[in-house]
Amino acid sequence: MASKDPLVLEHSDDSQLLMKTAVEFARSEFPGDHNLLLSYLEREQFLNRLDSREEYRSPPRQLRLARVMKTLMSNPAQWGKEVLVSLSQERSFVSVEPRQELLIRALVVVRPAPGEAVSFWNEHSQPESPYLHVTISALADNGSPRALALLEQKMADPLLEPADKVGWMRDPILRHRNDLPMLESCGRMLESGLAPGLRPNLVEALFDYNAEWYLSCSPPHPPPRLPMSDEARSLLRAIGNHALQSLPLDGSQIAGVEAGLQEIGS
Repeated sequence: MASKDPLVLEHSDDSQLLMKTAVEFARSEFPGDHNLLLSYLEREQFLNRLDSREEYRSPPRQLRLARVMKTLMSNPAQWGKEVLVSLSQERSFVSVEPRQELLIRALVVVRPAPGEAVSFWNEHSQPESPYLHVTISALADNGSPRALALLEQKMADPLLEPADKVGWMRDPILRHRNDLPMLESCGRMLESGLAPGLRPNLVEALFDYNAEWYLSCSPPHPPPRLPMSDEARSLLRAIGNHALQSLPLDGSQIAGVEAGLQEIGS
């Protein structure tokens, strides 16, 4: 088992030993260990010893760096989260696309999302961003107020494709459709911001589910309704009744809302 030996981080060219040592620092409960690890994660020379340029051609989750970041994510101490937030501001770290993807996903665990994380997510959810869909998913998974505010902003952005927005309704939003903060966010989108033509699609994603929406062999699945809080049920019921009375739903969407209301106990 590797130990927390800073000399390994400074000098070793053994990538496996380097990873195991970095993981030990990431696992630590002491802020000084995280500060030291951050000082190395900010160095290109260290990162190149950890993963070669050739290895960066593989999926990001296969990098040794991914193991280090996963450990930072799972550490209950706040210091690991602070390292992740600091890396979002380190230009040398985020200059490489695979690291961007790892960090977009890693920042999900930082709740409530700080301004630095939101700025980083905003940068990677522009129309031409290669990680647009990954970032939208991260916003929904984080679920804290600033993250959901940015999600609402993206759903209202006329430069983003309507088909993409429908896809997000049927994946990250659907996966969190029982969560009170997400339902509050969707309620705001249905009142204003979201293009009127897309509002029936959002209602559909909150109440219904159709495997034919997906081309993937591993589509997302809606969460079970039983664990929903009473407050979330009440809000979803209000959204459904408003949609039936005020939105131009088609027959299938009306049936989906009515079935959903019955499921949650209208």
